[in-house]
Amino acid sequence: MKLTVTFCDNKITLSGEERGEILPPYYYFFQQRVLIGKQIERSLDLFPQYMFHIFTETNDERTLAFFNELNAYIVKEYDVHTYCIDLPASFTHFKTLINRELPDVEVIVNSNNKPKKKNEIEAEMDKNVYKALSTVMTNQIIERYRLSGQLYEKIYRVVRLRVNEYLEELLKQGKAKLNFRFVDKHMTLQVIRMEVNNQNPIINKIISRYQKGPKSEKQLIEDQYEMYNGNFKVTFISPFSFGKSTLVNGLLGEKLLSMDIRAETAIITKVTCADENLLLVQYQNKRIEKFRYDSPIELREKLKELTGVRSSELPTEVQIFYKMTHLPGVTIIDAPGLNSRHEDHNEIALQALEMCDLVVFLINPAHIGEANFSEQIKEFLTVVSQKELKYAFALSKMDIYSDDYDVIKDEIEIVLKDLAPSYSPKQLFFISGYFGLYGKLLRGGKVELNEVRKNRSIFVIENDEILSGREIEQYHSEFLLDFSQIERLESFIRERGEFNAPNELHLDCRKQEAVGVASGT
Repeated sequence: MKLTVTFCDNKITLSGEERGEILPPYYYFFQQRVLIGKQIERSLDLFPQYMFHIFTETNDERTLAFFNELNAYIVKEYDVHTYCIDLPASFTHFKTLINRELPDVEVIVNSNNKPKKKNEIEAEMDKNVYKALSTVMTNQIIERYRLSGQLYEKIYRVVRLRVNEYLEELLKQGKAKLNFRFVDKHMTLQVIRMEVNNQNPIINKIISRYQKGPKSEKQLIEDQYEMYNGNFKVTFISPFSFGKSTLVNGLLGEKLLSMDIRAETAIITKVTCADENLLLVQYQNKRIEKFRYDSPIELREKLKELTGVRSSELPTEVQIFYKMTHLPGVTIIDAPGLNSRHEDHNEIALQALEMCDLVVFLINPAHIGEANFSEQIKEFLTVVSQKELKYAFALSKMDIYSDDYDVIKDEIEIVLKDLAPSYSPKQLFFISGYFGLYGKLLRGGKVELNEVRKNRSIFVIENDEILSGREIEQYHSEFLLDFSQIERLESFIRERGEFNAPNELHLDCRKQEAVGVASGT
């Protein structure tokens, strides 16, 4: 029996003299076990972390395992040991692997069924479109079904494996049906049945640009700049630009942002969860430049060069693509401060509010009780109410003010309850971005223990004893993180402002604990 196996258009077609079939391009791979064929649809939903797509595969071990399993399937189902595999031009590398592993199989490359060869810009655009669509669809699913943000990566992987099919439906029909299942962290089966369409502004823009196609590298960069617009966006805002960069660095666990890069400039900085490290800079004339960076130090130096007051052309917006797996599908926006002496700072801060889904108002405890403090909070609450935004308050520098916790808590709650009748303690966080940053750096081995010991601002409390200097050990990273409450705020953001727990600072050991469970704001 003559049999040909053709790889084309994201399908694997088996064509024989008497029978044939189409196999899905997905396969299961875990601990050397491989599954292919139509049975794979169930695994695709239930075990997406172990699912792969042969048309985008780059791992030789998995590729060989796939073709060995395909060979076993053909021998069993068709009783054939010699057959022909017809590969598109992009699979040239696979020919070498197959010839080495399966010498009896004939392999053809560049046959008549090969797809239209795309240039580098077109191929890059395809990749960007797949990412952008997968991101916006995943966030829509989480929002529609009110799912935990911790499920983002699992849902994203299911969507990403099928996104080429969804794109085809959107192009032909203007809509795509998402119908799949997955198991959440509580081992509960979640069933997703929803429709996405081109009426969504972000999806419409993605499809429109894809249909026009990239004309140049310049246009590709412009598309890339907007690639993650479907992310859940969190804006940090405060009076007078104080402390936000420290808090953002604490969330990221890296010294990514300099503390003073916007002392005299009005620049919106976005830190976007992505799968590569890039710096994209937009100027007043909408021109965009792209830079790659390999380390936080390199990034900080580039930001300092671009945003310094002596720079010949100041950016209006900076977007940092950064691999932050603990906040998947999230973009953090650091805006100029409100109530600045620079009028354009206030305008740009309001623009940052326009583009977000959740806003966190950062408060310096030292300013509570000042004459204009209540007016600042009132103005903020008016804006978020008009825009129907989710919001929270974060009191920063709690490593300095922890001894005054009770007084601060009482004073801020009097103000908030008076100005916002719907205010809940679950919307209030007590944060030390500084301790959070060093706790993560120490835990991840990104800072030497001696550097932490030499820092006179850092201390830990263990068994009611204050430890500092040489008394601090590696394991005290967890004490710093517990004290900082940074991971509580992370959870609040990851859950899209939902399911957050109220927080208390226990002064007997300076350790904060979450108490109870809350619904969204």
